[in-house]
Amino acid sequence: MSNMHRILWFDEQIRSHRYPNARSLSERFEISVRQAGRDIEYMQNSLLTPMSYNAKERGYEYSNEAYILPSVFLSETDLRILSFLIYKYEEAAESIGYVEGLDRVVQTLKRFVPYQPENMTKLPVFHADPALADRKHEVDKAIRQSHKLRIAYVDEEEEYEVVVHPFRTYSQASGVYLIALCEQSGEVEYYRLERMTRVVDTGEEYRKEVEGGTPGKDRGS
Repeated sequence: MSNMHRILWFDEQIRSHRYPNARSLSERFEISVRQAGRDIEYMQNSLLTPMSYNAKERGYEYSNEAYILPSVFLSETDLRILSFLIYKYEEAAESIGYVEGLDRVVQTLKRFVPYQPENMTKLPVFHADPALADRKHEVDKAIRQSHKLRIAYVDEEEEYEVVVHPFRTYSQASGVYLIALCEQSGEVEYYRLERMTRVVDTGEEYRKEVEGGTPGKDRGS
């Protein structure tokens, strides 16, 4: 069962004013309370849900019921790159003319991207963390070679070590994540690269039969 199924259920429970919490989520999907807590953290930190805990009802509610779960996730870097590409397209279109099909795509993007042409006169500058870049390089290399990784990981409670089968990495506004199969839990999980304190390529190969499946849970949003 993927964490998106659990998130959709949790969202529906909030909208129905049933005040769900980590325990009700864990009981509904037969997962640990700790796993359920990770799903709730993911909703708050990565999906930016306007969710708060109601102590009287002992569950969660939305402060803004107009909120909807996003169907497409774009990081801040993605938004800046798209804004710059929109600007360059419109700059070129003034001299060579608009391309009908491409123009429709650009106009659609402008509905979702906070586009401000006056701020797009030069290439966007991005700050890079060298340690994080090295870590991502090691992880991506292991993915290409189908090698298992041994990672030391820190969440809000403790530091622990797991062996994982890495599938792919992706970026969101909250950070860079690895989707991997955890040998200890047997589930496909999210791991945030910023929370990894050590990454070791074991040199052991694994089969990618699970790759392409839906991720199971989040490790530290």
